[in-house]
Amino acid sequence: MKRSSRVYLPEDESYRIAVERCGLAAPLIIDGGAHRGGSVEAFSAFAPQASFHCFEPDPSLAKELVETFSAKPNVQVVMAALGESKGKATFNINASRPTNSLLPPGEGLQSDLQSLCKLVEQVEVDILTIDAYCTQQVLSQVDIIKLDLQGYDYKALLGARSTLRSARVVLIEVLFVEIYKGCNLFPDVLRLLGESGYSLYTLCGLHYGKHDELLWADAIFVNNKTHEYDALPA
Repeated sequence: MKRSSRVYLPEDESYRIAVERCGLAAPLIIDGGAHRGGSVEAFSAFAPQASFHCFEPDPSLAKELVETFSAKPNVQVVMAALGESKGKATFNINASRPTNSLLPPGEGLQSDLQSLCKLVEQVEVDILTIDAYCTQQVLSQVDIIKLDLQGYDYKALLGARSTLRSARVVLIEVLFVEIYKGCNLFPDVLRLLGESGYSLYTLCGLHYGKHDELLWADAIFVNNKTHEYDALPA
């Protein structure tokens, strides 16, 4: 991790970069896969006036989020998953809750990932789309879309096509191998966001497997309509 030499950007840097690229003092943030609220705290460190709409389908984690942020009116918690269309689905709660997903784990995972993704419980959850939610809540502008949905991020983007037109930044977990069965990989996300007018700005927190293969990372995309870039130094 040689941050000073610009060789590597750690995962925690993604929140700072997303806020800086957004360029607003009080951004409205969609937090898909809010878990225990770590993203809210991380974003708030760089944008204290930000407001959040947090989506978490795990019932116990959603309850914990409500309790954690009960005194903060700028944080709204929604117990639901995000996807391409409204409905219900079976949600997999795993031994390591950060690996919870609407998708089952992929075949041939290395042993440590297999143990993290070991199924503990299944629950039925609601699925919402970002576009329909924004319409229902009369959110005329979303500035940052953050997605950490364990293989379901691409589906959530499909349900956010209208919101993507005016959002400024997308911070999304991207997968390079099929950690979850049927998940869309980085090239699919890159193509979809490119078609939606976004450019890849950077990758943070690159994770590798035991054979030095890329597994996953945080990708930051910026909307070309709302950003101008300085030329990189030669």
